[in-house]
Amino acid sequence: MNANFKLNKAINIATLPKIGYHMFNDEFVVRNQITKEEVEIPRDFRYLKVIKLNDGDYKLTFCNILGNEFLEHKKYDPQYSVVSDEYKFVNLGSVKKPHNFNLKECVGHTPKFFAAEGSVEPGSQNHVIDLFGLVKSGKGRKVGTLIDEFGCSDNQNKLHYYNYHKSAEVNTYDPENFGVKMINLDVSRIDKFYLIAEQGNIIIHPILENLDIL
Repeated sequence: MNANFKLNKAINIATLPKIGYHMFNDEFVVRNQITKEEVEIPRDFRYLKVIKLNDGDYKLTFCNILGNEFLEHKKYDPQYSVVSDEYKFVNLGSVKKPHNFNLKECVGHTPKFFAAEGSVEPGSQNHVIDLFGLVKSGKGRKVGTLIDEFGCSDNQNKLHYYNYHKSAEVNTYDPENFGVKMINLDVSRIDKFYLIAEQGNIIIHPILENLDIL
């Protein structure tokens, strides 16, 4: 069962994403944490651009330097033709952002960011994937890091949490002792929404839901 986070122990406001991102041996891996399916992003498609969906939502999608979207460009390639659309977009909840940036200003056909291998934590073989802004001279400032976290609840409602950037080992938490708080709340800037759930020394970055209640 998906791990849900509740406000005042009543209203679901977030779910940990099932898609994670990491680098291993210079391979960019997108992984479904439930099915364990993995998709490798070729080096030429490690750029990201911002698109606006029909429902008004903003997401990132992988593309090449010309802005050609990864799965659209590869849809006739036998290796990628059966890849699910769930790997097509990067949800903003999957990006830990050290700096706030307005995605609405970044919408366009050309990429605005590129992904690069970041640090590796002691006890893990997987490097994080950092996102950098694209500028005329090449590499701009770091704007975020793609997460590789997953959580599920058992029949006793205990949270089993993984952060594969740190370790493949599971941590189990009692929801009664799990505090959830919202920070940087600004209803005029959707890209500034994020939630931190703290327990011990972990910080979780789930995908927000039910934003209309806030």
